[in-house]
Amino acid sequence: MTNRALTTLAIRFAALLLFMKIFDQFGSYFLSIYYTAVIPLFEKQLHTPFDKFYYNGTFLILTNFLISSILFFKAEWVASKLIKKDSDISIGLTPEKLIKVILLTTGITWLATAIYLLPDLYDYVQMLIAKANHEEISKKVDFSPIYYILKTTFALLFVFRVDKVSFYLERKMNQRHSVETIQLEDHDNSTNA
Repeated sequence: MTNRALTTLAIRFAALLLFMKIFDQFGSYFLSIYYTAVIPLFEKQLHTPFDKFYYNGTFLILTNFLISSILFFKAEWVASKLIKKDSDISIGLTPEKLIKVILLTTGITWLATAIYLLPDLYDYVQMLIAKANHEEISKKVDFSPIYYILKTTFALLFVFRVDKVSFYLERKMNQRHSVETIQLEDHDNSTNA
């Protein structure tokens, strides 16, 4: 397997996660349409125009579908743009390579989660804009921007700087191991004396 093939696989995985997010949006969107048809007082409870409500839901669903389709069907093209030099991936189980595999797996999973949460980020930004314009907020968004930014930053760091991060972690592990070895030798010397 090459690094470009692995990146393509990760992009397709992220696209599938993003595509599955559509079903969450469909559920909430069509449930709200149903309640709108059943309960005529719903507009008074929302205090927002329904046109804006429908446009936002439709826009989110269409954007989500478009992005997930592009990522899934054009994964090779995106991977070729991200990975300029294609090389084979060979994994021999050394501590450095194990650290790299763990970092890459974590980074790719976190990037897939970040892509999956893009619609929530969009809703959160819409809520902030509405709050800044002193408009009524139609729905509360359960989204942590600090957590999203930190996780995405670390994911990008793990994926694109895996060599430097793994070298740093391996160096720290070797330092800790050497300190523990010295302490054990000192302890053995004191018990022998």
